[in-house]
Amino acid sequence: MASSSRITRIRLIYLLVVFTVIPALLICRIGFWQLVAGEGLQKEAIEQQTRDRVVASKRGKILDRNGKQLAVSATVETVSCTPKEVTKSKKQEEIATTLSKLLNMDRDEVLKRITKVSSYEIIKKKVEKDVADQIRQSKLPGIHLDEDSKRYYPYGNFAAQLIGVTGNDNQGLFGIEAKYDRYLKGQPGRIVTATDAQGVEMPYNYERYVNPQEGANVVLAIDEVIQHFVEKHLETAVLDNKVEKGGAAIVMDPKTGEILAMAVKPDFDLNAPFTLKPEVQ
Repeated sequence: MASSSRITRIRLIYLLVVFTVIPALLICRIGFWQLVAGEGLQKEAIEQQTRDRVVASKRGKILDRNGKQLAVSATVETVSCTPKEVTKSKKQEEIATTLSKLLNMDRDEVLKRITKVSSYEIIKKKVEKDVADQIRQSKLPGIHLDEDSKRYYPYGNFAAQLIGVTGNDNQGLFGIEAKYDRYLKGQPGRIVTATDAQGVEMPYNYERYVNPQEGANVVLAIDEVIQHFVEKHLETAVLDNKVEKGGAAIVMDPKTGEILAMAVKPDFDLNAPFTLKPEVQ
């Protein structure tokens, strides 16, 4: 009788564990996934189901005191690809040949990029609109074109050391472009597109475009007319006096302290800053 009672108690304890402790553990586990790990899992799920492409913002203009444009942004495009889409199309060779001709790139390099094990790959930046339009008309599977911008300096070598230049990613490298980069650069936009299990884009299912915000303009104290005058006469003085290390000149308004001109010779073309002049090659 005692043995039977003991067995009954063991069974009751067993049932208690099964119907109370185990469900409690499951509830705790579910709570952990929802409250602690839920945000991370949701983010991972979104990343697997969508693709996020950056849309570059236009940099603000650099102007002289009278509003003359010293640095502006021209519209170009970035050519990128979704390698999985390219592979799925089975047209890798054809796509590589077409792009290499239009982009003036090595065919093997293009083929390497469009077949890379990656969800997103940039092929070339700063592509001019006429070339981008030809690529768009070719309707190459897995190839995307997104709006970008490049810096253009209307006056070439005008106030070169003062204005400065930007890099390949439109970031200021030196001069005013670097000093006020956080104001000039603006806020990039995004293109979020739905993808299937293989990572192939499905824009008709879901696509969201977030507009980029253009950067602020920066107005300088210098006067374009005075700056040109100073640069011209400084260059003449440097050449006439055979000054090997060049020269510099500053014009300041004595009443306000404003710098009306700041010239340095020799200089360089802001539109081709890394190209040496013939005399220094």
